[in-house]
Amino acid sequence: MELIDQLEQRIDSLLETVTTLKEENRRLKEEVDLGLAALEDENRALKDQLERERSTQETVRTRIDALLLKLKDQTGGS
Repeated sequence: MELIDQLEQRIDSLLETVTTLKEENRRLKEEVDLGLAALEDENRALKDQLERERSTQETVRTRIDALLLKLKDQTGGS
């Protein structure tokens, strides 16, 4: 009878551990999901910023090219 009592206690203890681990797993998954969402938002913002920078660079290059062409035309350069 004592062995059965010990077995019951051990099984109860293991079931409690499983329950605790499941809850911890759920909580950790939730944290990871929140972290991923935050990273996705930051990544999107950085991509937008990068695109604006590229657009600005392209605009500046175009204007510089136009100025160089204007100088070339005005000075008769080759």
